[in-house]
Amino acid sequence: MADVHPEGTALFPIDARDKLTLRLQNAVNGFVDSPRDAVENADRILEEAIADLTHTLTERRNALRTTWQSHATEVPPTAPDTPASPAAGTATGTTPAATPPAGDTEQLRLALQDYRETAERLLRL
Repeated sequence: MADVHPEGTALFPIDARDKLTLRLQNAVNGFVDSPRDAVENADRILEEAIADLTHTLTERRNALRTTWQSHATEVPPTAPDTPASPAAGTATGTTPAATPPAGDTEQLRLALQDYRETAERLLRL
């Protein structure tokens, strides 16, 4: 899969994380001079971090869903010399699949691996 993330990849881009960390540090450092401003700044920083993380995770989930759902909805072509009979399959004349084709199973395995890695990274935050 082209966009597999390495195990240690953070959910926040490094530059975005560094900017938020610096801003938070500045808010904490400003507490002595202006406690209310420091807390209000920290609140905004946390709000932005949550929004950024939510956006990143939503994009990641959408990408994962697109990968496996697009493969699940593809219908394999019927061989031209083998007419599909309703008695052999469903009412539409397709043959029911007892097990997914090997390519579909592999795609689903990779999708599950990506889901697991993303969830584990989230749980390590």
